[in-house]
Amino acid sequence: MFRTFQTTLILCLLWSHTTMADEEVDPSSLTHLAGHWYVTKAEPAIYYYKDADRYLDLFSYHCRDSNEDGIDNLKVRHDATHIILDSQGYPNHPTAVYPNSGNPNSIKVQSFRFKLPLEPKLNDHITRVPMGPIGFALNGVVFFNPFEAGGMNAVEGYSEVWLDSCCGHPEQRGVYHYHKYPVCVKSPFRDSGKTHSPVIGFAFDGFPVFGPYESRDLMAKDMTGDNALDVCNGHKDDVRGYHYHATPGRFPYILGGYAGVPEPANMRGPRGAQEGAIVDNSDGESRQPRVIASVRPGSASPGKKHQLSIELAPEKANRAPVPDGKPDWVQIGPFEALSIEREGNILRVEIEIPADAAVGVLMDCHIEFKPANRPRTVFKTNEVFRVVDEEEP
Repeated sequence: MFRTFQTTLILCLLWSHTTMADEEVDPSSLTHLAGHWYVTKAEPAIYYYKDADRYLDLFSYHCRDSNEDGIDNLKVRHDATHIILDSQGYPNHPTAVYPNSGNPNSIKVQSFRFKLPLEPKLNDHITRVPMGPIGFALNGVVFFNPFEAGGMNAVEGYSEVWLDSCCGHPEQRGVYHYHKYPVCVKSPFRDSGKTHSPVIGFAFDGFPVFGPYESRDLMAKDMTGDNALDVCNGHKDDVRGYHYHATPGRFPYILGGYAGVPEPANMRGPRGAQEGAIVDNSDGESRQPRVIASVRPGSASPGKKHQLSIELAPEKANRAPVPDGKPDWVQIGPFEALSIEREGNILRVEIEIPADAAVGVLMDCHIEFKPANRPRTVFKTNEVFRVVDEEEP
């Protein structure tokens, strides 16, 4: 169980380190491989991705042994045409404890190998993103398309309770994966909403996936006209070329299709992928009634601790028995509750929001009870809290 050993260590690593992006990088110390990719001339090799005028060390922070099995989460190398990453596919952030009442599966270490073309190419048609892995975040955890195994929208359909507040969950083989913008993944620089978002991962065609912002206070999903995102969730600019954006709250959330030529080594399952973008299917009824009625306040500023109130709907209204006593764990986005108290249907929790937390994106709330002699009970609701630079009333 990931959370049994990682809470203090991972929170420290996630929010208290100095990233390579915080330091000036001398371009003369780098060898240009191709496209946006560079590598240090000195050993050990560190790989940089040039994003506008920044040289970003995307992977060093995530090349750690976060699950303490003696193997780094990520290992990075290159050949003449590709960046090659070996990944355990294991989350390096707090997760729900699995299995639980919303998901019978457990998180398991994987053995992935991803190949990113140094110079990805746009295709003459859209390739449909399959079920299973379609790309990966910077920590090596894979992206899935928006659908769960039954074909329903896993973000807004009946199975939303399956995702933890870091936007992931494990499937039957134990592969932990994200269906939407992964709010707990550490990117190379803070996403303040005041400039273009940083890279958060890559699609299997080699094109980067950026966070939600296109420019100051403008999310890419809200762009119109010639600069609007296409059905794949991507567009082109003069600085970055073609790239994708995560679109919180809007289908397809991460990728709607591959605009580029998918790297065959990354593709699993039968050959001969279908053409065309995926189509939304968010109909359906939640398998569990909504128990979390509200989170107040719904926003807070970074760099300090905050007291929040979480209202649980009365049992008659939600038709779901809520265990007695207080939960043993509450998490809102990447922020674990430091303390939890309960008075009737009101939970009072304290969270600490680090100074470099991403702003503007609505985050989920996840609550777990561990009643005596009963399975762990999970309650979840989507998009109820966000970080803002100035506190809102």
